[in-house]
Amino acid sequence: MSSITAVRPKMQSSGISTLNLNKPARPGIERAPTSTNLSRPMPIHRLEGKIAIITGGGGKVGVETAGRLLVEGANVALIDIDRQSLEVAVPILKAAIPTGVPLESRLLTIAADGTKEVDVEACVNKTVQRFGRLDVALLNAGERDDSKSLFDTTEADFEKIMHTNVTSAFLALKHVARVLRSQGTGGSIILRSSIAGLRGFPGLISYSSSKFALRGIALTAADELGKYDIRVNTIHTSIIDSGPGFKEGWSTERLAELKGETALGRFGSPDDVANVIAFLASDDSKFMTGGHLKIDGGCVSV
Repeated sequence: MSSITAVRPKMQSSGISTLNLNKPARPGIERAPTSTNLSRPMPIHRLEGKIAIITGGGGKVGVETAGRLLVEGANVALIDIDRQSLEVAVPILKAAIPTGVPLESRLLTIAADGTKEVDVEACVNKTVQRFGRLDVALLNAGERDDSKSLFDTTEADFEKIMHTNVTSAFLALKHVARVLRSQGTGGSIILRSSIAGLRGFPGLISYSSSKFALRGIALTAADELGKYDIRVNTIHTSIIDSGPGFKEGWSTERLAELKGETALGRFGSPDDVANVIAFLASDDSKFMTGGHLKIDGGCVSV
């Protein structure tokens, strides 16, 4: 019995080749990219010398962000209506400040109502008085109401959420931008919205409306303030696992559905949000404005 040997087809060349890395560059392209200019060490503290103000600063995301900005070299003014939450935050944030550095030289805490213009203006002025300038603002104040159908939501329900979430952001943006414009050195303003500001959520008509409104505020402000080199962006977070209370207002079944809809298979954590805020606060994002950045693990596609 004769054996049959299969003839393998000759593979065509892919045409790949390696380059001679020592070959002189063509005239005109000798200059290295700006991003690779290592005549000085790359900064470990991207925010060294910057001054940041955080509204809604007593919550988990506010405190986590304050700690991240402090570690990166910024001085921080933490604003919240809840004095007790600020008092709890202080010993936590001490860990972000080098030993021997006076806490009050890096951190300012103010209890104030972010929906009252007189309070907001006073907070901004107090921050500038303490630290000499202002560079960054995270507008994080807000709340979410209980899930209700459109028909069960009252006028008072709607106005309360819009006032807390939208009015506070407008007032803070107005007075922070006033200072940044007068300084003439630009700055970064970040509004914390939500994935509910990118898609509808049945039962959250008031909350979703308020979070969409923040996007409109940011887009308008970005266009108006760009000539002053003031950048305005929104971040859109999904559910943040901020501890035992984060499940309040969500049924077990709905939480399971939301996690199942998330590409990364988990809820966010406060540091997931703080990392992005630090980027937007830094010069690494200096050509970004009017943008919306999702911090949602991939649960919303837009």
